[in-house]
Amino acid sequence: MIERVRIIGIGMGSPEQVTGEAAQALSTVDVFLVADKGGSRTDLVVARQRVCDALIPADHAYRVVEVPDPRRGPDAERDDTAYGRGVRDWHAARVDAYASVIDGLDDGETTVGFLVWGDPAFYDSTIRVVDALVERWAAAGVTVEHDVIAGISAPQLLAARHRIPLNRIGAPIHVTTGRRLVDEYDPALGDVVVMLDGGLACAELADTFPDLELFWGAYLGSPHEVLVRGRLAEVIDEVQRVRAEARERHGWVMDTYLLRQPADAPGTPGPTGFPDTGELTDGVLTLRPLAAHDWQVVRDEHNDEESLRWDFFGEAYTDDVARQKAAQARREWRSGRAARFVMVDAATGEGAGVINVMRMGPPGVGLIGYGVLPAFRGRGFTTRALRLVSGWAFESARIARLEPGHKVDNIASGKAAAKAGFRAEGRLAQRLPNADGTRSDEVYYSLTRDRFVAETLG
Repeated sequence: MIERVRIIGIGMGSPEQVTGEAAQALSTVDVFLVADKGGSRTDLVVARQRVCDALIPADHAYRVVEVPDPRRGPDAERDDTAYGRGVRDWHAARVDAYASVIDGLDDGETTVGFLVWGDPAFYDSTIRVVDALVERWAAAGVTVEHDVIAGISAPQLLAARHRIPLNRIGAPIHVTTGRRLVDEYDPALGDVVVMLDGGLACAELADTFPDLELFWGAYLGSPHEVLVRGRLAEVIDEVQRVRAEARERHGWVMDTYLLRQPADAPGTPGPTGFPDTGELTDGVLTLRPLAAHDWQVVRDEHNDEESLRWDFFGEAYTDDVARQKAAQARREWRSGRAARFVMVDAATGEGAGVINVMRMGPPGVGLIGYGVLPAFRGRGFTTRALRLVSGWAFESARIARLEPGHKVDNIASGKAAAKAGFRAEGRLAQRLPNADGTRSDEVYYSLTRDRFVAETLG
């Protein structure tokens, strides 16, 4: 009866790359379950068998069971929702397939092992599948131990083969998939490691970022290892050719690559982070940058009946959602996407609402959003907050024009903006969505730096 499951990272398939801990773990396993993907990829099963033969002592009895892998589906043709659903269905089918085999093991076969390419904690789905198996057994009253043994990952071996570090001094590393690369790539991400990219999505970046350095490798750690490096625009054709030839020769290809801006690359134009600031106050109201611990103010302001009335979707925040939104405020500030403040009653120190400046239009334009908790309404806090944040935006944040707006029937919001010096500039027909599926006209306002300065001096 099953007692233990071990998930063992075996590097990229060579016995020389298996860690000492992983080698010891191999010798404790009675049955190794290996996904049989069929066709020419059966040599991957052979490679796992080679690792076992090389590292497991001859006096330890074990066997390898190939489990037909459920069909995953046409990933490239699916949108993100369908892709996620397809992967979850595939995992569930794998759980069923493995459970069926494990339930039929001999009485003396108590430890099952999964041999995982690279490092199982990095990008493999086996951990999730085993978690589901353990939960299934627990529901049936059976306790099964499981652990994960780290291995040498593909990015580590890629960097070693190219004789480079994965990151540079003080720079981040971003790990993503080919499916997401084009949509999310930005030089500000730092060095980008791309995995699971069957279509070499980096080719789509060659025209926009031709100077990117590409470090590519396939069959890393095996006798078939292939490496290419160079300026993306110059080597992408070679990589595509080499990859296609290798796939034709072996019937499959397993590769990964690193994208890196050259050291002398000029800075990329675009929004920079908002400048740091302390508290802004007029003695009655204080504004300070929103922090993670302000999540209750974020939740209560959004979930108020009046706020939900004007919300686009009319959906209340759960505590978890409010925590996430408050926690990401600092990151948005640093990226220059949004400067979010919490309003604080200067007399009591209580959170009274929120006000945000978002860069969502042309350069130098800030879109303003705001809301006050019911207990603090009628005290002019919105107008005070607008004046405080306008002074900061014009003087410190390189903003030239601020634009608040509201649904046409939200009269109170417009009055607060007008009292703060904003001028109504127009009405946009059916610009804003409503929770019931209809749309509302938007009345929008503006305040420019020049007018703010003139009025302040006046």
